Amino acid sequence: MHRRCLAFALSSVAALTMAADSPEGGEVISGKLPHALEGRYLLFVPAQAKAGQKLPMIVALHGAGGKPEGSLRWWQAIAAERGYFVLAPKSNGGTWPGADQSHVGRIVTAMERERPIDPKRVLLTGVSDGGAWTYVLGFQNPNLYAGIAPISAILPRAVAGALRMQPKLPIHVVHGADDRIFIVARAREAVRALQAERYAVTYVEVSGGKHGFFRDKAGEILDWFEKLQKH
Repeated sequence: MHRRCLAFALSSVAALTMAADSPEGGEVISGKLPHALEGRYLLFVPAQAKAGQKLPMIVALHGAGGKPEGSLRWWQAIAAERGYFVLAPKSNGGTWPGADQSHVGRIVTAMERERPIDPKRVLLTGVSDGGAWTYVLGFQNPNLYAGIAPISAILPRAVAGALRMQPKLPIHVVHGADDRIFIVARAREAVRALQAERYAVTYVEVSGGKHGFFRDKAGEILDWFEKLQKH
């Protein structure tokens, strides 16, 4: 995109946002990327952003039939505590697979230009279908993310069939042992396939865990992500 066009796009993003105070500290901004089929998103801006230094960002993808409000709630409290932005985009359609989702990368890039976000510390994560699309978008745009964390997700066949051609992004997988939507055997199989191709994979299996987000594992995921920056 030419610089003039990019500047117009970013100014349009700013013009379409609405902000509200967050009870955790900081503010939540609602906006829409112009010229996108969907392009809606919520952005949590932590209070620490006022200091001017660049902060990390979590990009959180909702599950099937979900909304950005849900994925924002998963991460907002711990993001406020640790000083993370949280970007929660809306999928094109009712879920992530099967439609053009290129707007996610465009929103990430726009937010990095508009806000004090460190482009080298962006974590991509998601739950269920959002977790499956975490694999897809992470491998499609490896330069945008420092790591990916699929939760209660499966490794899509299109990705599994081309692992040797994919970038070796660090991966943190969380899955419930009693997940009846995406059975745990599929998560274990995905981890074995990734490890066979020498991906750095951390696998956390939650005993008795069902299908969904595991709030008590959010801190562990961020601990893992922060250790990546020290290597």
